[in-house]
Amino acid sequence: MTRIAYLAVFGGLVCALAFGESRAETTTYIDGNLTGISPKTGGTLLLSDDNAMSLRTGLTTISVPYANISKAELGPVTVHSQDVPFYKVWSLHKRFTGKAATQHLMIDFRTDEGEDRTMTLELAHSTAPGVLSAIQGHTAKSDTAKESTEGWWGDQYWKTTRNAYKGNKN
Repeated sequence: MTRIAYLAVFGGLVCALAFGESRAETTTYIDGNLTGISPKTGGTLLLSDDNAMSLRTGLTTISVPYANISKAELGPVTVHSQDVPFYKVWSLHKRFTGKAATQHLMIDFRTDEGEDRTMTLELAHSTAPGVLSAIQGHTAKSDTAKESTEGWWGDQYWKTTRNAYKGNKN
């Protein structure tokens, strides 16, 4: 009986680790005006947090809050050829696997200090649309939170103590 309990607990832990992991995508920083990162640097884009995404490259980690992202869009698809000489027998499998396709993701955002920043990331073609939709999903949540504090559409028709006129009545 204890073996079954142990197996159930172990299975629960494995499922929790598998589904509770953060989303991490391998990426290459292509271009932009980020400080501390040089172009064509490989890294990892972490979409684990509900408030911010992080770009990790070597010793540098840049966190971008979703609320500060003004634009995120997909760029062109780039196809990289895998031409390998025939005499390199150990690399011939690359000829038959097809060509690797990547896609650019351009992100414009504002830092906490108010500076406008851009970054262009190169992702695998299969994962780029998913990353864009995740970013847009998080930015839509922050946009709806901003809109809900601006007021209700009925305020222009019905005056209450909450939305009463606060100017001069002259």
